Amino acid sequence: MNIFKKMGRVIRQQPLYLLLLPFFFVFHGFTVNYGLISLQDALILLVTYMATTGVVYVLIWLFYRNRSRAALLTTLLLFFYFFFGTLYDFLETHIKWLHRYSIVLSVLLVLVIGMAGYLRKNKKEYTKATFFLNILLLIYLLVDAAGLVKKIIFPEPEKFSVYSSGNEDIYKPCNDCSNPDIYFLVFDEYTSSVNLSETFHYDNSLFDSLLTDRGFYLALHSYSNYHFTPFSVASILNMNYVNGIENISSISGQDYLNVERLIKNNKVINFLSARQYDVVNYSIFDLAGNPSPVEVSLLPVKTKLITEQTLLSRAMRDIGWRLNTGRFQLKSLAGNPLYNNLNINNKLLELVKSAPAKSTGKPRFIYVHFEMPHWPFYFDNQSRLRNQAVLAAEFTGVHIASYTAYIAYTNSKIMEIIDAVQSNPQRPAAIVIMGDHGYRAHLDNIPDNHFFKNLNAVYLPGKDYHLLKDTISGVNQFRLVFNTLFKQSLPLLKDSTVFLKDKIK
Repeated sequence: MNIFKKMGRVIRQQPLYLLLLPFFFVFHGFTVNYGLISLQDALILLVTYMATTGVVYVLIWLFYRNRSRAALLTTLLLFFYFFFGTLYDFLETHIKWLHRYSIVLSVLLVLVIGMAGYLRKNKKEYTKATFFLNILLLIYLLVDAAGLVKKIIFPEPEKFSVYSSGNEDIYKPCNDCSNPDIYFLVFDEYTSSVNLSETFHYDNSLFDSLLTDRGFYLALHSYSNYHFTPFSVASILNMNYVNGIENISSISGQDYLNVERLIKNNKVINFLSARQYDVVNYSIFDLAGNPSPVEVSLLPVKTKLITEQTLLSRAMRDIGWRLNTGRFQLKSLAGNPLYNNLNINNKLLELVKSAPAKSTGKPRFIYVHFEMPHWPFYFDNQSRLRNQAVLAAEFTGVHIASYTAYIAYTNSKIMEIIDAVQSNPQRPAAIVIMGDHGYRAHLDNIPDNHFFKNLNAVYLPGKDYHLLKDTISGVNQFRLVFNTLFKQSLPLLKDSTVFLKDKIK
C-alpha cells in the first residue's frame, strides 16, 4: 500500500511528463510503423531526444531556478517541435490564411514568450498541471503498449498487395538459359523522347541514336502506370498494379509506407533470387536484405518515419532550400539540402560504374535509382553547375528549359554507365533503362497524361527484341524481359495509367 501511495505522490508532484513526452513520441512512432523501424534505431532516436530535452530543461531552469516551471516551458517547446506537422496541416486545412510559415512560427514564438512571462510572474508549483500531464501521457503510453502487443501477437495483413490472376507467378525452369547480369537503371522524371519533342520541343534524337548504336531497343511510346515514384517503382518491380489504395485522389503518408513495403519484397527479386542471382541495391529504396546505401541524416535513415512531422523536418522539406540563397542563406548549410540529391547521384554513379569490375561469379541484379533529371536541375546543357540561387528559385513552377538542359547532362551520365558495363566482354549484361515517370509540369492547354510518358531503353545480350513492344508500360517491362531471357510465359497485362493525387493537407 505504501508503494502505491508513493507512486501517487510522485505522479502528483514530479514532472515525469518532461521525459514521458519524448518517450511517447518515439514509442508511438515505433508502434505505428512496427516492422519498418528497428529497435536499435528507435533507441538511438530516443536517446537523442532525451539528451536534447535535458539540455533545454537545464537552460530554462537556470532562468527560473524552479523545477516545475522549467519543466512546463520545456514541455511546451517539445510539444510544438514534435507535433508541428500535425498543427501546420490542421491550419492549412481549416484556417488557410494562418498556415504560412512566417505567420505560424511567429504565433508559436509569441505563445512561448507569453508562457515564459506568465510562468515567470506566477511562481507556484502547478501540481494540477503536473498530475494531468503525467496521467495523460501514461494513458497514451498504455494504449500504445497494448497496440504494440496486439501487432506482435496478431500481425496485421499488408495493406497493399499486387493484383494476381493466379498464373503469372508460375515460373518455368530454364536450365539452358544464360544468366546475364541485369542492370536496372531508373532516372527520376525522365520523359520519353517523343514527349520531349512533341510537348517540350526538345530534340533528343542524338541520344536515341547513341543508344541504338550500342544495340538498345527503344520503346518510344512507353509510359509508367503511376506518376508518383514509389507507386511506379512498385508496379515495375512487382510486374503488376498496386492493390489496396483506398482513395487515389487522397494519397496519404501511410499509403507511401505501404507501397514501400511492396518495393522491399518484390516479385522481380523473388524470381531472380530463385535463379541464384545476387541482389545489389544502389537505389533510394530498401530491398529485402539489401538496405539503401544512401544516408540522408546523422540519425538512422528509417527514423524519418517518426521524425518527418517534426518542426525541423517539415521546415527543411518545405522551406529549407531558402537557407541556400538570398538573405536567409546560411553558409554552414550550403549544399544541404539543396545539393543533397547531387551528392547522392554522384555516389550512386561511382558505385554503378565500378560494379562491372566487382563480379563475384554469380549473376547479379543491380538496381540503381538516380534523382535526375528531377529538380534541382543542377547542370546546364554544357554540364556546367548552375548557381544555387537559380536552383532555389526553381523549387516551384514550370522550368522546361532548365529541365531539358539537365536532360543533356543526364544523357552523358547514362552513356558513362553503359560504356562501363559494356566494356567487360567477359560478363555479358542486360541493361534496362527507364524513367519512373515523365516530367510532372502542369502545362496550359496540354493534358496531364504526359506525366506518364517515360524513357524506356532495353539492351539484351542476344539482341532478341521480337517480344518487346513500342507501347509497353511499367507492369509489363520485366514480364517481357523475363519471357525473352528465361523463356517464361508470363502473360501481359492491360496497359493503363492511374492518376494519383496527394492528400489535401
